[in-house]
Amino acid sequence: MKGKNKRVLFIGVSSYDLTKDDPHLEKKFEGLAKQFDVVSIARGRPFHRRQWSSEFYLIRHRSIFLPLACILGCYLCFFRKIDVVVCQSPLTEGAIGVILKKIFRKELIVEVHGDWEETPFLNRRRVGSGLLKRIVPVAARMSFRNADKIRTLTNYFAERIKEVAPRKDYFIFPTFTDIDYFLEEKNTSFKKYILIVAVLSPVKNTETLIDAFSGVHKQFPDFKLVVAGEGPSAGDLVSRVKDLGLENSVVFTGKLSIQQVREAMKDCYVFVLPSLSEGFGRVLIEAMALGKPIIASRVGGIPEIVKDGENGFLVEPKDTELLAEKLSLLLRDETLAKNMGNRGYEFCKARFSNKKYVENFVDLIYARK
Repeated sequence: MKGKNKRVLFIGVSSYDLTKDDPHLEKKFEGLAKQFDVVSIARGRPFHRRQWSSEFYLIRHRSIFLPLACILGCYLCFFRKIDVVVCQSPLTEGAIGVILKKIFRKELIVEVHGDWEETPFLNRRRVGSGLLKRIVPVAARMSFRNADKIRTLTNYFAERIKEVAPRKDYFIFPTFTDIDYFLEEKNTSFKKYILIVAVLSPVKNTETLIDAFSGVHKQFPDFKLVVAGEGPSAGDLVSRVKDLGLENSVVFTGKLSIQQVREAMKDCYVFVLPSLSEGFGRVLIEAMALGKPIIASRVGGIPEIVKDGENGFLVEPKDTELLAEKLSLLLRDETLAKNMGNRGYEFCKARFSNKKYVENFVDLIYARK
């Protein structure tokens, strides 16, 4: 191991509630903290706490995140002798990172977890969105060009960024998920329900799945659709289900804990993620680790995980008919579904583990510029 001789500041708008136990996040931060000192500026509560061998500064309200995170970053770089700044997006966080690099001459790592140009505008209408659509690419390019290293989740995004920042060091590995927790309990049970686990927002495109299920349900009336998650589109989706007369066949569970997610995935027949945009799709590898076939959109980095016709099917995001066709194909052929699930399981087992995530991050932090 390389030893704890660097102090790393993570800046991101991820939200943590450190008043509650989270053994899965604990694995992530404890694993990283064995390799370097971890300081994190994020959203959540309480404001300051030392936990999981790491130090957290949490900002409760997103509206004040940018100025307060910038002030905290300056304080930490000056008084706590930060060595490396890791920004978990090229936009808000990236802007803070560029400021810290310019003032304090810190090494800057910019991460890309999704489509920085499209995703901010897919989930909600924004005032002045036309102006923002011109500003966002400029802000992202500034972050990329000032970065010493760039980390992406998939090759797809690395190739896009290379068009504006070709002479950078690129590191490609997925976001953290407690994949060992899912791999330890592969299940061969295929109960009669289709599952989606997602934030209920426009970008996740759950309405297309509901519409596809409406057609499939006529052929397979014993199957249900389980929608796990919460979000701004929940009311519209419930209304859509009522309009289609599917109240007795579509189940909305609300937000699930990671333990409940594993239980839901373990017994589902097929897992579906019809997103309009997706950086990696962590839930896809969680479902695959439990031996489930996948149907997902051909967007972002998903085709690097879901191999069409091997461990699942890829469809265009708004193609309701093709999604219904692939669902029908799997529902009528359980052998095909199980074979795809087995190939997905082997794929995950070979490529992903908690240990590999930490090793990849150590390489990212300690690699020479």
